[in-house]
Amino acid sequence: MGVPIAVVMSGEYDEIRPRQYTPPQRLWTASPDGVHRARHALASQLAAWGMSALADDAGLVLSELMTNAQRHGRVPGRDIGTSFLRTEQGVILEVHDARDERPVLTKAADTDERGRGLAIIDAITGGRWGVTDREGPGKVVWAAVLAPADVLPNEVDPSGSAPAS
Repeated sequence: MGVPIAVVMSGEYDEIRPRQYTPPQRLWTASPDGVHRARHALASQLAAWGMSALADDAGLVLSELMTNAQRHGRVPGRDIGTSFLRTEQGVILEVHDARDERPVLTKAADTDERGRGLAIIDAITGGRWGVTDREGPGKVVWAAVLAPADVLPNEVDPSGSAPAS
């Protein structure tokens, strides 16, 4: 039996329900190159789903999540995992890392050079992000990037496949 994780959104934007833990769909090196490659993979997946309009916001959120995992969740010898989950309203991004420490949203001082990543994620997602446990060591940090209804394809296949033409 899996551990409840993240959210699956259905119907209205604010309606969420837990989903069972699944391993990440893909692993990336815990490096700036891994962040770059993951962002490009996300843009390709969004294009395949007919959701290219989400690429900028979702790419920024993914970059912030992965950079946090790289800086604060990295364990030597362990990669960072991602999953991209299509929903009726957009995409849920999951980033899996091997440390148990959970990120905390804080307000960075004007002079701080770091510490704004979660604030950016919170602003873009409208507060639809969180942290959940996973099987084994570590955690999953997830964020939902939503789009206005007029931007999304008319039909969403629950399997996450591209809509039928």
